[in-house]
Amino acid sequence: MKTKSLQLTILLLLSLFLSSCLTITSGLNHESSGSGSLSLDYQLNKKAVGIQKDSISGGNLIPLPLSRNDFDEIAAVNPGITLRSYSESEDSDSVYISTELDYENLSDLSDFFGFPVEVTTQGNISTLTLKIYEADTPVSSETQSILDSVFSDDSLQFEFTFPRNIRNSSYGSVNGRTVTYEISLPEVYRQSGFVWILEW
Repeated sequence: MKTKSLQLTILLLLSLFLSSCLTITSGLNHESSGSGSLSLDYQLNKKAVGIQKDSISGGNLIPLPLSRNDFDEIAAVNPGITLRSYSESEDSDSVYISTELDYENLSDLSDFFGFPVEVTTQGNISTLTLKIYEADTPVSSETQSILDSVFSDDSLQFEFTFPRNIRNSSYGSVNGRTVTYEISLPEVYRQSGFVWILEW
């Protein structure tokens, strides 16, 4: 709960002077062996990245790995994660980060994301639960108003692929073995939780 409160506080601090701060696109390819690959593409406001790099405390004001060094440190403490590629580019307004990594099992992926990733198997049905955001209640109306006004164009985009056709997904559009879903950042906090359950 403290972690979620901290992340929300960070968003609110950034909202005081940043507009269109963050878009994340995540691609997951999960194999029947339990291993898989993850791609992450970030588009971030250059001011936000500058704040992160210039932080006196050295701590991450944005709760995401951004630099090549950030990803190398994650791989160093988690031998189940292998960084396959990293690139960074920019234009006048934004910084674009694209990275690909491999994981040996879903517990490695859970450590990387910082939220629970659980899989269970019953018979020939596997169930994946992603507890992306959990809260007892939605944020206050005042906080939600700030999120709506500042982060209306910012979103999380997902594309997950599994070994077999997907039977059920609590979010997104399913096409065979792949599910895609996009949600705005304000919408994430509008609900009391963002728990995604998939079956294949």
